[in-house]
Amino acid sequence: MAGMMKNRIRLRYGLLLLGTLIVLALQVRTPATQPTLEMEIDRFIIHQMTTQHIPGLALAITHDNQVLHIKGYGRANAHESVTPQTQFAIASLSKSFTAVAVLQLVEAGQINLDAPVKQYLPDFTLTDAVTASRITIRQLLNQLSGLSDRGFSEALLPQPTTNAERVTSLRQAQIVAAPGAEFHYFNPNYDVLARVVEVVSGQTFSDYLRSHLFMPLQMSQTLHATTMTEAQQRANHLATGHLMAFAIPFAAPELSGYLGGNAGVISTAEDMAKYLILHSNGGQFEDTQLLTPDSMALLHTPPSQIDSPYAMGWFATTENGRQILQHNGILSTFYTDVSVLPNERYGIALLYNISALPLIAFTLPQIKTGLIRLLTDSTLPSDGFRINLWGISLAIVTVIGVAFAIRSLLYLPQWQRKIHTTPKWQMMLGIVWMFFPMLVVLAMPWLVGMTSDRIFNYIQLFRAMLDVMIWLSLCAGLGLINGTMRLIACANNERS
Repeated sequence: MAGMMKNRIRLRYGLLLLGTLIVLALQVRTPATQPTLEMEIDRFIIHQMTTQHIPGLALAITHDNQVLHIKGYGRANAHESVTPQTQFAIASLSKSFTAVAVLQLVEAGQINLDAPVKQYLPDFTLTDAVTASRITIRQLLNQLSGLSDRGFSEALLPQPTTNAERVTSLRQAQIVAAPGAEFHYFNPNYDVLARVVEVVSGQTFSDYLRSHLFMPLQMSQTLHATTMTEAQQRANHLATGHLMAFAIPFAAPELSGYLGGNAGVISTAEDMAKYLILHSNGGQFEDTQLLTPDSMALLHTPPSQIDSPYAMGWFATTENGRQILQHNGILSTFYTDVSVLPNERYGIALLYNISALPLIAFTLPQIKTGLIRLLTDSTLPSDGFRINLWGISLAIVTVIGVAFAIRSLLYLPQWQRKIHTTPKWQMMLGIVWMFFPMLVVLAMPWLVGMTSDRIFNYIQLFRAMLDVMIWLSLCAGLGLINGTMRLIACANNERS
């Protein structure tokens, strides 16, 4: 009996202890998991891709000599996701590789920055041979050659297939400023530099980059191609590029054409991380010193004699009091945005398999800015411009423009009945206005050139702003029909 009582007491105390432990366990709150920087980056990128309708993106972030974050997002093509090993055309960011190659040869004593180009390329000349003889290697690197698209509209001319052919083609180029006097962003400046590297080194430009940059940096998936056709043949993991119209992305082949020393590098996020470390670590990657710190400083510093943000293959800018080295790369279906923060020693490479003017102008810069703020201030900006707003606005404008043009066509019989009572000047003014959209379309390369100092051909313009050109082309076509029919009606009225 006494044993049973002891057992009951033990059971009672045991249950009491168990109940106390359960209550304590329920009262102890599990601390909320704090999102890591990597989680914040993932969340931000995925949100931006969804909001801005970006099909694929690869991201590399470095700090000092370490890779902080590297990842692929979205689709590389219909069958594969983007990975850190997916290849992208990095376009004009290739200029910074060309600049490194030139400065390597400067350090080797084979190139003098202030020597005239003709010292290395005796056949180099322009329409003004005297001025051509004064252009130096340094001026080409700093985009101070005095050449621009206004004096040589290379996009409107037959495309070369080699760097030597590009140099020969410049015999038609006209100077727009004295060498060293003005900054003009001009792609062939870097094509000429690529040819200088070939002549001085005795290697093709692609071979030189492979042996002196890509291999030392262990960029095993990176290559240089002189033409896009060559790039597509050699790059086995190249993402499928995309265009965009009315905020809707769709796959499209990249334009064929010459890339040369200004746009020929194909790379990956994994390889670009190594390149970022080179630029934020004084020209050194692991145990390899590709350039001295002094040469890297020169590479990153704009010329002092004029007001220009362009260093050598990099724009040196200040945003919110923070120094940033940056350069983007634009092809018709690829876009690249790379930044190096010299003081904070961060590097960011964003590789996109889409290119469209509204994205480049309004939305993609927000992604770069957001990442910089996240890395340096641990904050994110609020959502800014959304591409849907652009797409809906252009769709509405296009529908309205087409509707008015069709209405005007339907109004033609009524307009003809008023020919006798309408003042001739008023009638002709109305007809001229109908041809205005066609004039805008025809003049578009020169209108863009007046505002940007760059001239693009019609195919490039259509691809860059497809929705705008669809709107203008529809209005231009209907306006042409409308105006022509009214001119015919006026002519028939004169004869009668």
